[in-house]
Amino acid sequence: MVQSYNGSNEELRAENIRARKFTLKYNKMSPANVRGHFRKLKGFLGDIGEGSRILAPFYCDRGNKIHIGKNSFINYGATLLDMGDIFIGDDVRIAPNCSIYTVYHPLDAKEREAKVCFTNEVYIGSHCWIGGDVTILPGVKIGDCSVIGAGSVVTKDIPENSLAYGNPARVIRKI
Repeated sequence: MVQSYNGSNEELRAENIRARKFTLKYNKMSPANVRGHFRKLKGFLGDIGEGSRILAPFYCDRGNKIHIGKNSFINYGATLLDMGDIFIGDDVRIAPNCSIYTVYHPLDAKEREAKVCFTNEVYIGSHCWIGGDVTILPGVKIGDCSVIGAGSVVTKDIPENSLAYGNPARVIRKI
């Protein structure tokens, strides 16, 4: 669902500063402290299921708009721009250096100058595998059990049980 907001909103700026402070500390934690990482994420994210992990470094806009199911794994270098909700299902694998964006800006320069911004949710179904260096754009839904090939830019919905890759990503075949 597309929503608009003002990029100068002080409440959102405060949430962003809180998130940046959190990720600075999180990214400095010992990699051996897996339970500590989970506890920190449990108190920060909108939701995270048992057994899920995010390896540092990890970056986000707010944190409270990120919802992760059980036993999912997000590898190094994730950037989750969660001005809108990001929903990640159970048993999802996200490779290094992936970006998930829910925010975008208007094409009209005057609107950008006025700090108008838009958000649209992103959904990644359960049992998906997202290859390295993938970018997922606002409003995209990736169906259960799909695989997105490395380096892809996902601009449109991907149905369940699909192999998709490219820029823009397109369905290559059913799995």
